[in-house]
Amino acid sequence: MIRKAIHAGKFYPRFADELIRQFEGWTRGNRKAPNTEHSLGLIVPHAGYMYSGAAAARAWHHISVDEFDAFIIVHPSHHSISFDYSVSAFQEYETPLGNLHLDTECYAALTEGEEPKELWLRYHEAEHSMEIQLPMIKHFYPDAKICPVMLGRQNLNNSKRLADKIVELQRQSIRRIGVIASTDLSHYYDASTAEGKDLLLAKLVQEQAIDDLWDLVTDGDCEACGIGAILTLLYVAAQTPGARMQTLEYTHSGMVSGHNDQVVGYLAAKLWR
Repeated sequence: MIRKAIHAGKFYPRFADELIRQFEGWTRGNRKAPNTEHSLGLIVPHAGYMYSGAAAARAWHHISVDEFDAFIIVHPSHHSISFDYSVSAFQEYETPLGNLHLDTECYAALTEGEEPKELWLRYHEAEHSMEIQLPMIKHFYPDAKICPVMLGRQNLNNSKRLADKIVELQRQSIRRIGVIASTDLSHYYDASTAEGKDLLLAKLVQEQAIDDLWDLVTDGDCEACGIGAILTLLYVAAQTPGARMQTLEYTHSGMVSGHNDQVVGYLAAKLWR
């Protein structure tokens, strides 16, 4: 069962050579992580590459000195919040750079043998917040496998429950398994307001202040369409000795389009120790 790249040609280029030119252009001359820092995961945006692709690509480039066997992609559903979370059961994922394969060890650990509901499979099929990450994974980690996890109801409890499973999997596995939180930040504020909200969120993420972050999000002082993915990564960090969060880059759509009346914010950050 192959998940088709339905957003190719819309959110990102349809053809491999154009994708590679973009990735190489965005990352040329950018530094990679020092050998003393061992990357564990990323927060990366999932807007169209025109707006957030450069920030995301530079984040992937930054951690590419580290070897990973698999990535768990935690991402929001933009179609329904009628479930807690769902692990994608597609065995292959099409990209213009070649197909990625499901990591069966991750899938078994995160589903505990549960079969996916047919409706939720359709949500996986349509969701862009996961697909947008796939060409970058294939480019920077061509041999890695993936396990996408889609969040419906985003809250502390679901993120903690998912993070507990991820941490247990990482402890039991002999392989390197990274965690990717796919999210954009504030939506459709003027640039100044967006920057205020987004940089406050980035500060709390870097401080790993889970409860404070959740309080501000529920009060509307910060925004992230994938807040559950961020919380999951922070809960993984809380159970990982010596883990730190570090902001790599912040930008918003106005910095690309020049239209600053209504922008969307984008954060790239890494979890490392």
